[in-house]
Amino acid sequence: MVGMTHRLKLLLLAALACSISACTPKPKPPAEPPNAPVVPAAPKPNTGDAATTPRLQEAVESAADLFNRGENELACEQVKRAEGVQGSGSAADLELSKRLERYRQACEPNG
Repeated sequence: MVGMTHRLKLLLLAALACSISACTPKPKPPAEPPNAPVVPAAPKPNTGDAATTPRLQEAVESAADLFNRGENELACEQVKRAEGVQGSGSAADLELSKRLERYRQACEPNG
């Protein structure tokens, strides 16, 4: 009889511990730095209308990746390097050029 109440107490204690651990709040994500430029989210390129200039696509994707990781200074350097890359005029290249221009505007100081 004594063994049964001891097991019951252990079982209740284990259940209480599980319920308490399930009630802990989730940690909040870290806040973004206040001086980070606001960059619009880059849409994924459509594979049916692929860019005809791989260098332009690579430059824009690299800049977008750097912005998304919070490496804004490196992203702006990538945007400057990509300024000389010209597209062929296809619809995909025109879209990439527009994205590159938005990134270039995000890099400009607000003065």
